[in-house]
Amino acid sequence: MIKANISPEETIKVFFAVWPDAAAQERLSKLASQLASLCRGRAINLPLIHLTLVFVGNVTGQQLETLCQVANEVKQSNFHLTMDEIQYWQHNRIVHIGPSQCPAKLSALVNDLQNRLSQAGFSLEKRRYIPHITLVRKALCRNLPDLTASIAWHVNEWALVQSKQTDQGTVYLSLDRWPLEET
Repeated sequence: MIKANISPEETIKVFFAVWPDAAAQERLSKLASQLASLCRGRAINLPLIHLTLVFVGNVTGQQLETLCQVANEVKQSNFHLTMDEIQYWQHNRIVHIGPSQCPAKLSALVNDLQNRLSQAGFSLEKRRYIPHITLVRKALCRNLPDLTASIAWHVNEWALVQSKQTDQGTVYLSLDRWPLEET
């Protein structure tokens, strides 16, 4: 059930994502603060910490309905996600954390979603999927610390999210959620 009230012609920016559980999100937020100090960047605020599955971009209200219909067809299994590598992308000045090995079930979810969205006529980025959680923006890092302990959680649902600009900055609004099947 979509929680956005927009006209068929109005556009909003959306993406599909998974959110860490509360304990993992808290640990990721603390790590973001530590890394922001080290790299003189801007830490991502706790409510914005997520793992993007597929970025869709601007869609109309009519396309939003199609997105949800496509998402309803995706049937994938839940999985365990372990974030154990901190990296710095110098080209866009982002510090992020990701898994050293992408879980097969995460790849299956992303591939299924991308294929169904493409078949439904959505234009998606063509680059290789690299699962990561952005922790710091506008960073300038020379050396990153080793991660002392991995951060893990069980992923049992995914969501369609609106990215909205407000006077207070970016906020994410969950529009709909889908459970992952128990294995």
